[in-house]
Amino acid sequence: MASLTIDNVKKRYGQTEILKGIDISIEAGEFLILVGPSGCGKSTLMNSIAGLEDVSEGRILIGDNDVTYASPKDRDIAMVFQSYALYPNMTVAENISFGLEMRKVPKAEREAEVQRVADMLQIGHLLKRKPGQLSGGQRQRVAMGRALARRPKMYLFDEPLSNLDAKLRVEMRTEIKKLHQKLGTTIVYVTHDQIEAMTLADRIAVMKDGEVQQLGTPQEIYDNPTNLFVAGFMGSPAMNFIPAKVVEQNGSYALELQASKPTVVPFPKPESLKAYAGKEILLGLRPEMITEPQPHKEGKEFVVTADIDVEVTEPMGADTMVLTRISEAEVNCRCNPAYPAKADETIAMMFDTSKAVAFDKDSGKRIDN
Repeated sequence: MASLTIDNVKKRYGQTEILKGIDISIEAGEFLILVGPSGCGKSTLMNSIAGLEDVSEGRILIGDNDVTYASPKDRDIAMVFQSYALYPNMTVAENISFGLEMRKVPKAEREAEVQRVADMLQIGHLLKRKPGQLSGGQRQRVAMGRALARRPKMYLFDEPLSNLDAKLRVEMRTEIKKLHQKLGTTIVYVTHDQIEAMTLADRIAVMKDGEVQQLGTPQEIYDNPTNLFVAGFMGSPAMNFIPAKVVEQNGSYALELQASKPTVVPFPKPESLKAYAGKEILLGLRPEMITEPQPHKEGKEFVVTADIDVEVTEPMGADTMVLTRISEAEVNCRCNPAYPAKADETIAMMFDTSKAVAFDKDSGKRIDN
């Protein structure tokens, strides 16, 4: 395993700049996920790390080796693709051992390595089958096995689970996480699925329009998003953005919301609101911070109970999502399913703003950092 340094990497196609100066460093053994919407540049960056794309500017280092202009075979990496890329005329065992055979690894060593990988991925019973006889999940395990047999310095995963159904995707996520914990290898993983990013990564790089918007741990990005894009992209359901007027209250600053009636809520960093006194900002509040009244939170510093008008309820088993409208914005609240919330009724809800964040309405930038 090896560290990875991406130093001011840019990629242009003619006059179009796809990557706009990417700077990322990860330690050996770290699991980095590149996440973002389609067209944000994450796959181009992955291909640049792999050597499948030439960069226009900047450097890429694997360990202490500058591999910016090295060919893919000289980078000592293994890649797992979305499309599996298995040889249909070979058995599973032959697919796994093919790379070793190309490197002239002796037959006995190849067979031992195939068995090791098959045991690790629980595909020993599939070794004599061909890809056409396998399910999508089994094919993905074989593709991973072929990469694992190489024992490279780094693994690159390019949207490996996007072809699988929802249940299988969850199972394979768990397998990949177990694999990383067992092997301790360096992994760079591309996905557009923010749940994959949150559950798998040591750190996440959120990308948009060829730039890294934020690099941090899943919890840092979830709790402290740097701008509206990151806040809205990470989390399911997404963070609520509620128009709120900054008002003075007892020598400090708070936020006034228009629920079923005007409601003032406290803010954890009131001094950051001073420049916006009398103006409207966007209050960022996760759905789980707007709930049914909870006795253990009653009377706490950043907790306020207010009436809201219920528009829609969405039972989800463990929770019920309650959709309301506050200050003309659609707002998701997460409730206990036992709480009686029905469409077209007015109910009491508890707002906990202890983890609230605030954004400038025009620029989308965080104003309470």
